[in-house]
Amino acid sequence: MKVHLIAAFSLLAGCSQLPNSATSNSTDVLDLRDDKNAAEQLWTLKHATKPNYPQAALISKQTGCARFIITIDKQGNTTDIRFVESFPEELFVDVSRESLKHWLWQASKSNSESRAITRTVQLDYFMIEAANIDAAKAFCTI
Repeated sequence: MKVHLIAAFSLLAGCSQLPNSATSNSTDVLDLRDDKNAAEQLWTLKHATKPNYPQAALISKQTGCARFIITIDKQGNTTDIRFVESFPEELFVDVSRESLKHWLWQASKSNSESRAITRTVQLDYFMIEAANIDAAKAFCTI
């Protein structure tokens, strides 16, 4: 049986309409964890490394996602990668974190000062023949 799989990146949509002006630490970092649109207006993804589909997930035919809060620094590097949640629990966390370390971002014209932000990011893992496809769709909204 041939297994088809796709590792997809998606940026998690937030709930709020306006950016939260709170900062994630004492530096000047804009907290946009709950505002995907505002985050995308300031930074666009320039380079994303594709994570390897975990061998354990392939063997058990599992699909799912992992969510993180990241900081995009003034140079466009992904830093301060903080795990939020995943489905199935823990299966995609390590490979996602390793991939995120290498993501690079480009400041948009509206972010001429390259203002650092925090945002939520979700990495989705999809396998056509997954045993848990319905549960993964419900949790990850893929």
